[in-house]
Amino acid sequence: MSKRVIALAAVAAALAGTAIAPGADAAGVPAGADVRVGSTAVGTVSPTAIGANMPFWNPHLTRPDTAELIRKAGIRTLSFNAGPAGDLYHFGNGGWLSPDPGGPGNGGFENLTPRFTFDQFARTAQAAHAGMLVHVNYGTGPTDTKDAPSTPENPKPGDPQEAAAWVRYANRTHHYGVRDWVIGEETYLNGWHPRPPGMYVEPDAHPDRTPAAYARNSIEYAKAMKAVDPAIRIGIELAPYDPAGTDRPGIDRNAKLWDDGVLGTPGLADAVDFVDIHWYHAARAGSDAGVLADTAAIGPTLRALRTDLDRASGPRHRLDIVAGETNSGAATATRQQTGAVGALHLIDNNLTLLENGATAVDWWALYNGPNSTPDGGWGDLGLLSSGGCPSDQPGRTDCEPPAGTPFAPYWTMQLLTTALKGGGTLLSTTATGSSTLAAHAIRRADGTLAVVVVNKDPQHAQGVRLSVPRGYRADRTVTWRQGDTSPTTRSGPAPTTLAPYSAAVVLFQRTR
Repeated sequence: MSKRVIALAAVAAALAGTAIAPGADAAGVPAGADVRVGSTAVGTVSPTAIGANMPFWNPHLTRPDTAELIRKAGIRTLSFNAGPAGDLYHFGNGGWLSPDPGGPGNGGFENLTPRFTFDQFARTAQAAHAGMLVHVNYGTGPTDTKDAPSTPENPKPGDPQEAAAWVRYANRTHHYGVRDWVIGEETYLNGWHPRPPGMYVEPDAHPDRTPAAYARNSIEYAKAMKAVDPAIRIGIELAPYDPAGTDRPGIDRNAKLWDDGVLGTPGLADAVDFVDIHWYHAARAGSDAGVLADTAAIGPTLRALRTDLDRASGPRHRLDIVAGETNSGAATATRQQTGAVGALHLIDNNLTLLENGATAVDWWALYNGPNSTPDGGWGDLGLLSSGGCPSDQPGRTDCEPPAGTPFAPYWTMQLLTTALKGGGTLLSTTATGSSTLAAHAIRRADGTLAVVVVNKDPQHAQGVRLSVPRGYRADRTVTWRQGDTSPTTRSGPAPTTLAPYSAAVVLFQRTR
């Protein structure tokens, strides 16, 4: 293994809580950032807060090593979510898809044949010791067939009783213990007018696709599903909007209109338990530096959403925020997704979402598959390789490594879940002196203090002067840097510098 300059601040074995003075030391440590961990709580994290989506159209869930790879990553929730195809999916008879009400040319969703059953999904999650989140079909009904599809004259929209039957099958018949259920998938896309050029229509046979109609129907879904199992939690689809809305104001305006229409519907806030948002804001950024700086948009967006939720529900019933999908990219493939940019974005983005009010964050995806990039390469939103080439690049020999091979974001997922192991309390943390260094901290339930530092500079190491509350000593450091094929653990005092494009988790134990 190559030598690496590992980044962080030198701290005394019995750290007294005073930051190390700035400037290079005698060993030539570069001047850099001051990182100060406070004692103020900014949020709490549950042991199951970190998850990943597993779309049913990717076959690799059934690989014999999948459960072990999930466990090694520290992923504690597996999400049954196939994107738009989920609103065509029926769980019975091993899983099948309705025809798309938007037509066969609407994104090709009706051709995304399920490659594993719901039972295989549930058994894999159980083998990985992971909880489950399931998206139920809101768009199409179980009487829809290829020969008798839903039409505008004869619509066959999603059926609350089919969703209730799924809850019964999962939790009463098979005792899978699925707690979280979401009604539909990105239903808000149908409420956007004018529609961006080339944008597909979310599969939905409801004649009325307004936000108020979705809310009213969601109330009926929630009633039917909770009648089967009152212990479950029901989520609905909201669109996170950037209150600044300066780069793509049309998108943020439509998102705000959808959210207001849903939340303003009488009875909705009392009927459901959380909202599911999909956070792909970084896909707007483009450049490597822009993607890595994009976490600055999370705070204003989630604070605005929190205000909307509290206004809708009042003090009696707090609606949680689940970031059910997130990634450095979205529909357009980029080389960033599988490399250092995607990896560093994952750990900084997910922690920032949690610090700003998300109770859970699910990465898209465990397995996804390659798509072509504009420059003739390929990108993949998965943590693990699917082992192929983009469908429009047959015969290439320089595509993905063998199926199951971890991409760079898999390794920083390990760092993230190491920091958050067992859940705990997120602490106020500041980093000054550098615009390309991010820091986070959590006091875990077992008493360990985990400090996460991320160097977003691709060329320069950064010195870090670290200050933590009294009564802790550095025990070990887990690091990953660009090019590593796994994280490295080193015992002893925290190191003094962070290598270019790298992240580190320093674990402190109490001294008293």
